[in-house]
Amino acid sequence: DGDMFFDFEGDPFVGRSGLEYLFGHLEQANDGRWTYVERWAVTLAEEKAAFEDFVDRVMARWQANPSMHIYHYAAYEPSAMKRLMGRHATRQDEVDRMLRGGLFVDLYAIVRQALRASVERYSIKNLEPLYGFAREIPLDAASPQLRQVEYALEMNDPGGVTEDLRKAVASYNRDDCAAARALRDWLEQLRAQVVA
Repeated sequence: DGDMFFDFEGDPFVGRSGLEYLFGHLEQANDGRWTYVERWAVTLAEEKAAFEDFVDRVMARWQANPSMHIYHYAAYEPSAMKRLMGRHATRQDEVDRMLRGGLFVDLYAIVRQALRASVERYSIKNLEPLYGFAREIPLDAASPQLRQVEYALEMNDPGGVTEDLRKAVASYNRDDCAAARALRDWLEQLRAQVVA
């Protein structure tokens, strides 16, 4: 209970230190339905507010569900959390507790240690066909929108991140979160078969 599937969209070339411009995650409501939550940040002030909001949300969920985890794919999310904590000098104790408490679960590390797959790379996109995950927005359709958002942010034009671009990139991010959830469920299924 309380598990989250988390994915950042960020651009290291915005300003001096980069920008995590979309905080997206799936969380399960009390009625069992999964909800996608997105928080946009096109300025440093918005990034700080989004970071604080996410950490506060996690801490509240963790208190209500002590066995919860935050699933992600590869090391980017915990690394970005540390960078954001340092960049904005806020929520240090909470992030430290999250990291030391083993809240983050890297599905990439698990896949690398547990599976041998006939794929060129172990990116989540390459693994999706193995567990039957179908994206709502095709990768080749999402890539131009991601580039447009990043271009606008790199050119210091937050207004260039239009509502249409936000919807398209949020769809891509939601797919990444849902892909992580489907991967976790598939890995649990494989483990149950091995145990049986």
